[in-house]
Amino acid sequence: MTEVVAAVQSPGLFDILTTATAWSLKMCDLGDVAGMTEMASLRSPVVSPSSVKPSVVIVCTPAHLSRAQDKWPSAKIVWAIHNGRERWLLPQSLEHHVSAVVCFSERVRWLASAGKTLPHFFVSPAYEPRPRWSWRANMFWTLRNRPNGRLDDRDNVIPAVMRGLAHTFYGQRQPAGPADTERKEQLIASCSAYVSCLDRAAGFGLAEHEAMAAGVPVIGAPWGDMDAEAYDYPFAYDLRDLHLRATHVATNRETAEQMSRLGLEYISRHRSFDRMNQTIASLMKSLG
Repeated sequence: MTEVVAAVQSPGLFDILTTATAWSLKMCDLGDVAGMTEMASLRSPVVSPSSVKPSVVIVCTPAHLSRAQDKWPSAKIVWAIHNGRERWLLPQSLEHHVSAVVCFSERVRWLASAGKTLPHFFVSPAYEPRPRWSWRANMFWTLRNRPNGRLDDRDNVIPAVMRGLAHTFYGQRQPAGPADTERKEQLIASCSAYVSCLDRAAGFGLAEHEAMAAGVPVIGAPWGDMDAEAYDYPFAYDLRDLHLRATHVATNRETAEQMSRLGLEYISRHRSFDRMNQTIASLMKSLG
């Protein structure tokens, strides 16, 4: 089995990917993780560079790439793109150092591969649908662990959606503080819905998928592949419609429970462990 090392940059995502049987994946600190609140909930160990000899290294910043080449000069480099925003795409000047690009939604793969000759692959992280949610009137929440990457959500988007409704931000530098595992389970177990501010350029949506897998309704516009894959999920496309949807979910248990069922069905159809292994196997085959 191919030994793969991933630079820790999205701990929750790679925590999931380490469970795949199509590779032997370990996470390694190659920098750029200082102050990352998600590290506190990491389940998989982070190995030291001296303890592994990978055939493939997954990176997503120039600093990661430089350190990977220094530590494992014979390893193949895969660049991970987490969303379609230009600042996260592979710089053209570094393309000749990279064997392939991996994305976590088909839409981001399409956006990132336009005009490129480098092979781009889609890897589908897996979730187990396990209902743990129960409806609570007028109680919404959002995780915001990367505040500098989503500059408009606090000041514009979510206040407009939540107008007059009870909503709390949790996470990095938020007044309510981070949501550790225990706190997150409490939120999942009793709320109206999770509120997403992800846009079409966004990638996978870790918190959104975790909520759906637990049966929590998600209020938001479709991001990444969601409009193509979950065509029957009641997303909305502008702030007024999102506010009306949230108001209905806050006061109508039946509507919220219908959204819960649709989210669980989506996870079952599109986020299976078989699909994750198949997409990873395709990437591994291309790398030899």
